[in-house]
Amino acid sequence: MRKLLTALLILVSLPCLAQETDPYLIYLKEAGWDMPLYRGRTAIRYNFSYNGTYFWDLGGFRRGDLCYAGKVYRDMEMNINAHLQRLLIRFPDSFSTVDLGNRDVAWFTLEGERFVNLRAKGLDVPEGFYRAVYEGQEAVYERIDKEFRRDINSSNDGEIGYRDPDYKEGIYEIFAQRRTWYFVDRNGQATRFKKQNVLLKAHPDRKRDVTRYLKEQGLDKADFATWCAAVMNYIEHGK
Repeated sequence: MRKLLTALLILVSLPCLAQETDPYLIYLKEAGWDMPLYRGRTAIRYNFSYNGTYFWDLGGFRRGDLCYAGKVYRDMEMNINAHLQRLLIRFPDSFSTVDLGNRDVAWFTLEGERFVNLRAKGLDVPEGFYRAVYEGQEAVYERIDKEFRRDINSSNDGEIGYRDPDYKEGIYEIFAQRRTWYFVDRNGQATRFKKQNVLLKAHPDRKRDVTRYLKEQGLDKADFATWCAAVMNYIEHGK
């Protein structure tokens, strides 16, 4: 009888021992279980073949800081579902991923890049996340959306908006990329734009000086993000 009782006690204690050594539970215990962001729903999985990616870029999960529901969390593993415009966060030492949505996310960083929920700041823009290209008295943001569609004529020559290193022939379901840009003026008015001259028209008295500066610095033919940042930096700081 005593041996049977001892065996039962060992069996009962095994789950407890397993829980105590689970790295995820240990992490949460050390964090004081004050981690409401980990209580979200499991991220959606796209269980079919497709080309491209529904993520913001091909870089995968990256580390950064996050402001969620008014609290800042440091050194989190995150990624952006650009198809649904939702922030994903990965458990430490795990492949499990939680969908944080976008409503309670104010901002986050990914390896130094800053992303902002402009809708949460009261701006009249579509829900989702915007990468900060320039932030000062005025600001420029970039937004990437991934549109899911079927296209029998698609190819990996950049037609979907980027090149996929894992492109598969014969697969016609794709996530096509669409970039949009937003200029936020000093009054907090957000304007979507596609052409560079929008920023120059917003500062007509500086247009000539800006144009000369860009040519002198060899930035007049820079990529769109670099060009926008250079223009705004010169307008606000003269350099």
